[in-house]
Amino acid sequence: MKRRARWATLGAIGLGLAVGLAGCIGFWQTAVQPPTLIVGPVMVTGTEGYVVVSVADMPDGGLASIQFGSSPGNEAITFTGIEGASIVCEGKNGFVVPAEDYTTTPGKGVLIAVNGTTGILGGEILRFTFTVTPGGNPTFTVDEAKVTMADDSNEFITGWDLSDAEYHTR
Repeated sequence: MKRRARWATLGAIGLGLAVGLAGCIGFWQTAVQPPTLIVGPVMVTGTEGYVVVSVADMPDGGLASIQFGSSPGNEAITFTGIEGASIVCEGKNGFVVPAEDYTTTPGKGVLIAVNGTTGILGGEILRFTFTVTPGGNPTFTVDEAKVTMADDSNEFITGWDLSDAEYHTR
């Protein structure tokens, strides 16, 4: 009788442990995150400022090219409190900027950046530096609808998110 009670107790404990572990396994299966374009906050030191643009969770070999707008009247970048003629964009992690314009339409800009060697799955891709106008509270925003991205297999990236999180991927 004692033997049967022990086996019943051990069976109940084993069953409880199995059910508990089965419930925990679901936490290990994280959902796939959509590709994300991260536009950092405007950082100002004195009269100089900068904005870092990063990406995360890029598909198919990573991000290989990005276009912010296409022509005057269709700019994806909007800024205030920043001298347009002072904006310079530097590519990061293999990206280069072959074309950019921040003066044709006041307060707006367009840009194309490419990585000719490979795509990037996540990390910094661009760093905008500029001069802040006196007394200005600088803003720098990106219109998601006017941004086009392509991956390393020359396919457009669709279904991505725009984030203005106050952190940067590395």
